[in-house]
Amino acid sequence: LGLARKLAERIERPALPSDGPERLAAVERERARLKDAVRYQPAQVRYAWPVGNTKRRGVETISYRFELDNGLSATGVWLKGKAVAPGAQPTLVLHDKGKKAAAGEVADRVNREDQVLAVDLLFTGDMVPLAKPGIHGYTQFLATLGDRPLGLVSARLIGTARWLQKTSGNQTVRLETTGLRSQVAALVAAALEPGLFSEIVVHGGVPSLGYLLDKPVEYQAAPELFCADLFKYFDLDRLAELCAPTRLLQ
Repeated sequence: LGLARKLAERIERPALPSDGPERLAAVERERARLKDAVRYQPAQVRYAWPVGNTKRRGVETISYRFELDNGLSATGVWLKGKAVAPGAQPTLVLHDKGKKAAAGEVADRVNREDQVLAVDLLFTGDMVPLAKPGIHGYTQFLATLGDRPLGLVSARLIGTARWLQKTSGNQTVRLETTGLRSQVAALVAAALEPGLFSEIVVHGGVPSLGYLLDKPVEYQAAPELFCADLFKYFDLDRLAELCAPTRLLQ
């Protein structure tokens, strides 16, 4: 850990040009480097299987299991008030502890007459594997195949957000996250697909990936964030720059 901290202190990331063609070219180079670092491969929702629905106290819900075209899956619950018009603002909600822990954030957006999709992506909530060796073991298995779990999570998030765009009838999607893992996945996704999200709201986030070393955060607690070369080239402020024109609120 001491060696890692010393190496991190030596990292220098040149600032991006302030404007003009030079900035556009630099941003594209950085985005290509990010895609390589997280081994990003686009994924689209192939099927959205409704598995349950409710209508209670003026709120409708539909529970989904999403099957993506890369063979992986996710789960989600779509909520909206019965009086909400089609095309109302859609908000996608992520929580490090799973969608059940996001009840407060979901209720707030439903009360604001948003359409809300609370989702569990890779290794959160419903998508945490129950069998041994746990999520940190599975992330290592994925790494042996040349994948990066952070890239897989970001691809699921992007694919689910595009499905929400189409299904909600609105071309802008808000993203609201709680926790470090969800924060980083959201910033990576928005940096890879600029303009996909109109706004990202972060609760319980951190200012830098250096937090992983300073805390320190154990690998088992957030294995997808220990992504080879990610911190070498990127910190959260650089990812935020690549998210433009998305508005970021922390």
